[in-house]
Amino acid sequence: MINIEKLNTLKQGFTYLSRLLDYPEQDILDPDFLDKFQKEYAKTPSKSEITEVILEMQTYSLEELKTHYVSLFELNNRYTLYMTYYKMTDSRERGQLLAKLKMLYEMFGVRIDGTELSDYLPLMLEFLAYSDWKDDERQQDMQLMVSVIEDGTYSLLKNAEVQDDDMYFKLIRIVRAEFKSCIEQTTKEGEKLV
Repeated sequence: MINIEKLNTLKQGFTYLSRLLDYPEQDILDPDFLDKFQKEYAKTPSKSEITEVILEMQTYSLEELKTHYVSLFELNNRYTLYMTYYKMTDSRERGQLLAKLKMLYEMFGVRIDGTELSDYLPLMLEFLAYSDWKDDERQQDMQLMVSVIEDGTYSLLKNAEVQDDDMYFKLIRIVRAEFKSCIEQTTKEGEKLV
């Protein structure tokens, strides 16, 4: 079960995680990006790790970051930021799941602009940052998205064990950690575990 209050405290942070995991743009290399991040990102155990990743990214030129990103996620079948791909590749079930995710976005007032599929990790993080779900009675329907992110990031990191210290895979581990902090475990009797 999702702890909505905890998830809501991370809402602004999903904006940063989305931007850092998406195709690199100049703004993440600007010094004020780190300053804004420090002011706006919730105090979580992962904040210092994200700061280190931002500082590492800022040691590269934009062209170097783009080249690295493309070599990891666009020219390599082993790694993808499309979270349902690992379990379903291009099956019919994947198409159905993509449609369900798209309906979830629309249910909370978000429409996908552009060509990205609904399981693209930066897009899902952006949805969590900008959609209005905090007081919606259907908020537990977001469990589908959390499950897709959890399964997809697990498979991605398993494939990436040889590149464990890469800045992008560090960010994906951080996304997993932030989401895990928002999941409440319950016993068979329905009691919450701490």
